Amino acid sequence: MSMSGTECARCGGVIDPEGRCSVCGITQQISAGDSNGSQGDKAAELYAVPGGGRRETKQARPAFLFNKLTNDRFALTQSVSKIGRDQTNNISLTADHYISRHHAWVLQMQGGFWVEDLGSTNGTLLNGEILTERKQIFPGDRITFGKTEMIFVLE
Repeated sequence: MSMSGTECARCGGVIDPEGRCSVCGITQQISAGDSNGSQGDKAAELYAVPGGGRRETKQARPAFLFNKLTNDRFALTQSVSKIGRDQTNNISLTADHYISRHHAWVLQMQGGFWVEDLGSTNGTLLNGEILTERKQIFPGDRITFGKTEMIFVLE
């Protein structure tokens, strides 16, 4: 993880000159000469919101899953976006054979977005942790289906 100001400490996206990530949209206050604190502390600061905890998304803003390796953007325009290898899914990822035919879905409800594994063979990871139940997702969260990692983005 680069702390030079060119790579986002949260999602790995490119940081523009104003300090805003081109992928997850957060603004970073980390300067290149800042040597105080660990990288883990700095990354944790990026996830924090005023008042403690994480804020639920209330605005109806365009959302999508972004694949950094292929630059593909998959719009999350429906209340349920099904993800898997099968062509009938809203997001069909046929190139990754570690993805189940019907792997997971992203739900738009309660003013936010949620991800849930559908009993896939190889599981779904949320920020590197195995997803065992439906979890709310936030901008910059990394979701891994099989071997394909996506970043959740709100514009």
